[in-house]
Amino acid sequence: MAQKDKDFQYMAIADLLAELEKESFKLDPAVESRVVAGLLGLLNTSSNNVQEQAVKCLGPLARKVKETTVQEMIDSLTENLLSEKSSEELRDISSMGLKAVIAAVPADSNVQCGFLHKRLTPKLIQCLQQQSQMDVKVYCLDLIIDVLTRLGRQVNHDAVQKAVLPLLMSNLSPLRKRCITCIGLLAVSDPDPLFSQLLEFLLKGIDSASRADHIRTFIQCISTIGGAVGYRVGKYLNAIVPMIVKYCGNPKFDQDDELRENCFQAFEVLAMRCTKEMTPHIDSVMSLALKFIKYDPNYAADDDENEEMDVDEAAEDEEEEEAGDYSDDDDMSWKVRRSSTKCLCAIITTRIDLLHTLYQKVGPVLISRFREREENVKVDVFRAFTDLLRQTAISNKRSSSNFVNTTNELLGALIPKAVARITAQLREKSAKTRLAAFAVLKELVAVAPGCMSARVSDLVPGLVFSLREKAANSSLRVEALAFLRLLLASHPPEVFFPHVATLAPHVLKAMGDPYYRIAAEGLRAGAQLALTIRPAAPFTPSFEFRPHVPGLYNAALGQLRAQDIDQEVKECALYCVGTIIAVLGDELRADLPACLALLLDRLRNEITRLTAVKVLATIAASELKVDLSPILPDAFAELASFLRKSNRQLRQSSLLTLGTLVEQYGAPSTLSVQVLPELSALVSDADLFLSHLALLLCVQVMRSAGAAATPAVQERIVPQAFELVKSPLLQGVALTTLLLFFSELVSLNPKVITFEFLIDNLLSMTKQKDALNKQAYTSVAQGVAAVCTSAKPSQRDTVVSKFIKEFPKAKDDGKLLSLLAIGEIGRRADLSHHETLHALLMLALEQPSEEVHTQNFWREVALSWTNDRNTLSR
Repeated sequence: MAQKDKDFQYMAIADLLAELEKESFKLDPAVESRVVAGLLGLLNTSSNNVQEQAVKCLGPLARKVKETTVQEMIDSLTENLLSEKSSEELRDISSMGLKAVIAAVPADSNVQCGFLHKRLTPKLIQCLQQQSQMDVKVYCLDLIIDVLTRLGRQVNHDAVQKAVLPLLMSNLSPLRKRCITCIGLLAVSDPDPLFSQLLEFLLKGIDSASRADHIRTFIQCISTIGGAVGYRVGKYLNAIVPMIVKYCGNPKFDQDDELRENCFQAFEVLAMRCTKEMTPHIDSVMSLALKFIKYDPNYAADDDENEEMDVDEAAEDEEEEEAGDYSDDDDMSWKVRRSSTKCLCAIITTRIDLLHTLYQKVGPVLISRFREREENVKVDVFRAFTDLLRQTAISNKRSSSNFVNTTNELLGALIPKAVARITAQLREKSAKTRLAAFAVLKELVAVAPGCMSARVSDLVPGLVFSLREKAANSSLRVEALAFLRLLLASHPPEVFFPHVATLAPHVLKAMGDPYYRIAAEGLRAGAQLALTIRPAAPFTPSFEFRPHVPGLYNAALGQLRAQDIDQEVKECALYCVGTIIAVLGDELRADLPACLALLLDRLRNEITRLTAVKVLATIAASELKVDLSPILPDAFAELASFLRKSNRQLRQSSLLTLGTLVEQYGAPSTLSVQVLPELSALVSDADLFLSHLALLLCVQVMRSAGAAATPAVQERIVPQAFELVKSPLLQGVALTTLLLFFSELVSLNPKVITFEFLIDNLLSMTKQKDALNKQAYTSVAQGVAAVCTSAKPSQRDTVVSKFIKEFPKAKDDGKLLSLLAIGEIGRRADLSHHETLHALLMLALEQPSEEVHTQNFWREVALSWTNDRNTLSR
């Protein structure tokens, strides 16, 4: 670095930087000062490359050297910045160096942080107060912003605030902007007295300022403070909002569009951050925003919001606007319209309680502005209406039925005109506009399914126009396909029958598109189109769907066969082919064997097997009873093997698919050997939902295979089921399915798995050395009741009589089980003929155990006498 040659200097600094970035690198204390001095000296060199490289070293170097050396670095850089003799270039590079050092100072280093706010900040403040050169003040403000960002509360806020506030009235715009940023940071940690002084200064400034740029600065400052600490600004809103409202309609500033934009930006921030405190001012702010969202002094157009307009009229209006489009580079009125639109967005997203008012006042105005001539504003208008629809969806989930009905009525009144206006926008040249229009349509379909049935014929031309776009507008084609899929899924099939011939070619083309996003969305749309052209029963369509079957099938099969495609496209191709087979399989009998072989191949592929499992379930559940015999044995074997995998989602889907296959096609003779051993590991309280699915599949196999499944069930499943009964976690669907399993066991093979075997094993659990959890007693009692209910009445009566007989001599746990079991049996069967139950009830009342005569247990016993209320009253 000491060489005069610039290339040597550059290479030396580059080598130093490379070493400094290594965590193991440490500077020798003897060399430290020389390295720092050499770097600082190179900041004043004439080579820009050397200067930039030296600045890059300062930050990493500050982390490696001693704290005293860091202080020297900051002192030297500050001197270069503030000295009147320094050149503009040296000040600029020194400012960059200081920024790097400030960013590098560790936040937990009290010495270095203390040095920053005790020695650096006072010098910067003094410069702001005394320095006459504005560019130096800009540098100082930048550094104060960095120090406030790093240190926050440690800085002397009073001194900084007193130095910065007067600069808000500077004639230099960059200086005012930095002051606003600085004040926003101060507001975060200002003490309450200082914060009050700050707000009072700004309010007085707004009230007394005569220049528009000063008023704008003060309003921007309030916006920044509101965005940073809105909760602190809330109590000043009664003074702030009326003052800003005044300037929106002040004739003196009638031509100042930038001032109005700042006012609405402030309203937007305050509406977002001071929701509660803005309540008294919402009406006035909303009225202003609704007024200025139409503000366009350079374009005169009739806008009758109450006019009924169909699609043809909307198209004519669009042509007129295109013919008479007014372009003026000096026209800034669009900024006012955009800021007022965003202000309405803030009100919509924060005031869901005003939803009906928003539909009555804001909704019609937003729809009228769908014809906005400025693209950026138009997109924001679409977003505002989308936000209104999203708020509707949220409200409908948690509001009363009366509120929801009123909301839907208000929305329904707006839908015809909204769809008509949006339909016209779908033929716009701008892709950005059409993307925003599709976003509104998708949200509208989600909130109000079926709302566009009468307008489908108007939507189709716009859809086709977007689906014809070239690859450059791939995002637009994806959105168009996504909307088409939602439209098909949420509307009656018959409204699309006249348009299938128009839409199908574009969907088929998208299904084979080389761009993966278009292909994936096209395959989803193709699957939905298959469901539309042949709806499920009881719908009996008069539409001739057969001409479209080969095209859909071949397009989907082509993607299914491809190997070098994106994972998403592979999964969508599987889904599409599965849907087509499930819906149109009877028209594809000749092609099914080859397609099913491909499906089996994807089932064996680790990447696509999960999707293939779900698709197989879809085909199996079809009403067409598709012939799966070519792949069924191999599919059963693969699905059984998946039950051993660690992927929970794969195991869950495999269990569901196996259940569907067994229910629709029956259980083959080998299934008990293949599947039931795998199910035993899943029947546990480690995952109760998987236990539920495993037991449910076991029940389905037992029903289908009958006595053939007995050995595997008795050996593998029954012991696990008895263990599961003991679990204190057993509840919900797992408990319900377990009881169903016990009920099926009674009728499976009475000679092998007898009624007595089941009852004895269940009751023996309460007599084991390891005490059962109290929750397990309830599970055992329900198991006993399930077995008794499925058995012969004489067997059930024997068990009930046994409980009644043993009750007086039993211990507390035995008495508890007896009462619970009798109660559960009484839920399922009539026990009123057991006369001794009355004596049992009287005896139980005399028991000292709190658990035995608690109210819940008597409710169980009372339920056992459902057909003998007179006995219960006695």
